[in-house]
Formats: sequence, structure tokens, C-alpha cells
Amino acid sequence: MTISIRPMSVDDLAQVYKLGLRCYEVQDRPYNYWSVREVADHLETHPQLCYFGEVVAFALGKKSYEVLESTGHLEWVAVAPEYRRQGLSSRLMETLLQVYWDLGKAWVVADVSSVNFASRGMARKLGFREGISVTFFVKELSQPQV
Repeated sequence: MTISIRPMSVDDLAQVYKLGLRCYEVQDRPYNYWSVREVADHLETHPQLCYFGEVVAFALGKKSYEVLESTGHLEWVAVAPEYRRQGLSSRLMETLLQVYWDLGKAWVVADVSSVNFASRGMARKLGFREGISVTFFVKELSQPQV
């Protein structure tokens, strides 16, 4: 079965959000901030970097990474578990990489969880290399601190 990839529309927003809930560890803190607003903001501010693969896959990007205007940010890629290992993530990422090229970007950043070995391998296969690593230190405040 061939899944078609197309630009995302506002009609896809609910399906993209629900698929993200299935694919991401939404309880991870402080890093994972998956929300309806996150999807809507991407679609509103960077529509040319939002792609949809029917109901089973999507990719969302931003034109720049932080203040680095020459660097695109490929931020969210998800494929439903039952459709993984069929090349959809690679196709989505290659689609966005072409858009970044067309926008004149010199670099693209894709942040991948250190425990997501499949995605890390796919990024390497597409020519990404590991860059600067940041470790988030987290302390849960369950009671007032002295």
C-alpha cells in the first residue's frame, strides 16, 4: 500500500494531533510539549513545512532554528506504529529537506530523543550527524523547597 504525502491542511489538524499522542511520550518533561496549539502554530506560521501522509504520518518544521536564520528546524515527524519501517519517515524528511533547500537554508536541525534508536539511525541514513548535545536536568517539586 502506497501512502501519499501532501501538504497539510487545517482539516488534518485533529488527526495530526491524535497521531502525535499515539507516537510521542507526552509525559516526558520538560522537553515534550505536544499540544493542539503546537500543531496549529506550525500550520499557521510555517504551512510550507507541514506535510501529511494520509492518517498515518506527518512532519512539521519551522523556517529557522532559534535565532539561526540559515538553519531550518525539522521538529516533529511521526508515523503510526503499524505503518513504521515502510520508509514513510524518510519520505517525509526528504520532502522537508527539499523545501529547506528551496528556501535557501544552509543547515537543518532535527532533534531526536537519545533513546529513539530507530529515528537516530534514520537521521544518520539521511546524512544528519549528531551535533551539540544538551542534557536536561529535571527536579520535580512535590513539596515546598527549603
